[in-house]
Amino acid sequence: MARAYHRDQPGAPALTYTPAPTSQAHFDAFKTILIAALVSGYGELPAAGWELVFESPSSLVLRNGTRSGYVCFQRSTTVEVVVTVWLAETFSGVDAEGKIIGDGVRSGTAANSAEPQRFTVRSLAAYSSSSTWALVADEGGFVLSMSGDASSTAGVIEGSYGYQYQANGALYCGDDSAGDFICVGGVNTTAVGVSNGVAGFGAGGFTALKYPDSGLLVDTSAIDVAMPGTRAAVAAVYNSHPAGVILPTAHLAPLSWVANQTVRDLRGCAVDHRLTAVYNSPASQALGGPALTSRSMNTVLDLGDGHAYFVARSYFVSAITMLLTDNPEFW
Repeated sequence: MARAYHRDQPGAPALTYTPAPTSQAHFDAFKTILIAALVSGYGELPAAGWELVFESPSSLVLRNGTRSGYVCFQRSTTVEVVVTVWLAETFSGVDAEGKIIGDGVRSGTAANSAEPQRFTVRSLAAYSSSSTWALVADEGGFVLSMSGDASSTAGVIEGSYGYQYQANGALYCGDDSAGDFICVGGVNTTAVGVSNGVAGFGAGGFTALKYPDSGLLVDTSAIDVAMPGTRAAVAAVYNSHPAGVILPTAHLAPLSWVANQTVRDLRGCAVDHRLTAVYNSPASQALGGPALTSRSMNTVLDLGDGHAYFVARSYFVSAITMLLTDNPEFW
């Protein structure tokens, strides 16, 4: 079963905070969050059921409980906060830079992983007063919402608050609705600079271990992926939602990815089409929740069905506004 994890629960992992935006401490915090929720559990919450395969200052390798794949999060050797995603079917170790070695190793959608999938953990644990995280997971997959801030004062998440090169986005990893191993989040790019915009959630930041139609490893080939309803790039303007107007019912639907004429749903992600182009904080208020700051993005929204919902952090117009949930309808 899927469970909700977040910073303010009893026993949640204590992070080491440092204002230095590109410190190793931010990658360490990222690893600590994933290991606590997925592998070890904390407080009265059991772990989601993943396996810790390898950990070092530059690398974290995990395997999900359904054993559909391995994910390697590799920190750049030159820029501590830029993280490259690698998926693989098997694990034979890691190379000198922390990249996984195994069958089917790949990152991104281009042939030969020419544009790897990358995201940032910059300022993820800069200040305790202005950052947070939330995660939903089961043994097959997880979705993490990261809300970092370079300022010690938490700001309301609307307009262009924040930066697209900071840890202020969502990361999906693990099984899709058919049990194929994928990762979504960030941007497929060759750039590794600390100020490159790598905030996003869609086909522009995506890795698939296998072709969904044949089940064969993508390996060194390319794969053409689409995610209908998401944003391809920072190009559109967000709309407002009338202040004080609460939607009587949330109309929720899953997100999907498409490749080779095959459609698959993501798990644990839900969207209300009326709010996808509304900033995070007003979207929360439209669902009867509070205004959200960079510190309170782990607020659990009550939609009246007994399940947990979080607004996933997104920067400006780099990604749509969506919800993370443990509602079994989306798992």
